[in-house]
Amino acid sequence: MTAIPLELKLTEEKLNLLREVARARQTEISQVLEAIVLEWLERELKLRRARQTLKQFSKGIGNSQPPHDAARQHDAHLYSKA
Repeated sequence: MTAIPLELKLTEEKLNLLREVARARQTEISQVLEAIVLEWLERELKLRRARQTLKQFSKGIGNSQPPHDAARQHDAHLYSKA
């Protein structure tokens, strides 16, 4: 896969922190940045999947038969005289 070069502008302070991390890991700054981006993308993908799952689960909410407040009024529903 061909890598596409990108330009990134950082403050001197952030660049120094990035250099320290790369030095501690004995790797290139570009590899640290790639790992950061990949981790962020994976997290975003998980969030997107979770949101999609919640949308699927919530489609039927409100379409069921009453009482819709059964969780909040648990005791009243169970012990009320019918």
